[in-house]
Amino acid sequence: MKFQNVAVCDLRSYNTPEAASSVEAVHNAALVILPKGCDEQTRAAFAKIDMKNVASTVYADADIETLTFNGKTVLSNNNLPNNSICVINGTAIIMPLSENKQVSLIVNGKVVCDQRNQNSGQLKFLCVNGKVDAVDLSAVELLPDGAILPAERFLGDGKNRYYGSLVFVMAVPAEAHGEVTADLVVAHPSVQKSALSLSAKEVTYANIDTDVLFKKDLHEFHLTKTLLENVPGRLVLMDIVKLYIEKDVTAELLLEKVCLIVDVAQIRATKDTFDVVQLLAHDVAKIRRR
Repeated sequence: MKFQNVAVCDLRSYNTPEAASSVEAVHNAALVILPKGCDEQTRAAFAKIDMKNVASTVYADADIETLTFNGKTVLSNNNLPNNSICVINGTAIIMPLSENKQVSLIVNGKVVCDQRNQNSGQLKFLCVNGKVDAVDLSAVELLPDGAILPAERFLGDGKNRYYGSLVFVMAVPAEAHGEVTADLVVAHPSVQKSALSLSAKEVTYANIDTDVLFKKDLHEFHLTKTLLENVPGRLVLMDIVKLYIEKDVTAELLLEKVCLIVDVAQIRATKDTFDVVQLLAHDVAKIRRR
C-alpha cells in the first residue's frame, strides 16, 4: 500500500505490526500522523516505511482531531477542539485561546497568533512554509486587507495600535501617534513628520489624500484609458489572476491614477507602461510586455 500527494497521511488506525507493515511508502505529504502509544514492533514496522518529501511526522492519540483550513480563516475557542492538529493552507488568524486548548500546526502560508498562546506552548508549529507573526492581540486592533486608517485613528489618549496585511494610512497631523504593523503599509508623506510608528516588511509613501477605490478578487481585469479617467481618486488593484494594461493607457495616466498593484499572478503591460507597472507592483509573480 502506498500513499502519495496528500496533505495529511493519518496512519493511526494502522496500530498493529501487521497493519503497519502493509504500508510500503508515503511520498509527498505535509504531515504523517502515527499512533501514539503503539508497541515496539509496530514502531519498528513504521520505521521501515519508505518516506520521501514528508514535511513532518508526529505521534498522536486517536482522539486528537485533524483539521484543514484553506484560504482566509479566523480560528478561535469556538471552532477549535481542545486538542487538534491543524493544516493551514492560506492565511489564518488565531485569536487568543483558553488554557485548555492545545494546537499543533502545519503552515503553508501565514499565521497570526497571540504571543501568550505561543509562549505558553499551546501552539506547536510542526512545519512552517511561510510566515508566523506572534503579536499581543489583546493590545492591537486587527484590520482587514486594504484597511484605510484616517487621521482620527491616531489622535487622543488611546494606544492606537493596529495590525494588518495591507494597510493605508491617510494624511495625519504632527501630533498623531500610535503604531501600525503590517506586511505592506502605504502611507501619506505627512506620516514621516509625526510620532506615528510604522513596522512593516515594506513601507511606501504616496499622496493618498483623495478617495481610494479597490478592484479585487478578480480572475481577469482590463485596465483602459476610459476606466482610469473615470476613477475618482486613486485605484488599488489586488488579488487578480490576470491583469491587462491596454495600449491606450499612458505611463503618465497609470502613475497618476493607480496607487498600488498587489497580489497579482500575471500582468501584461505595454512597452510604454512596463516600467511604471514595475514601480507599482508588489507580490506579483510575472510582468510581461504585450
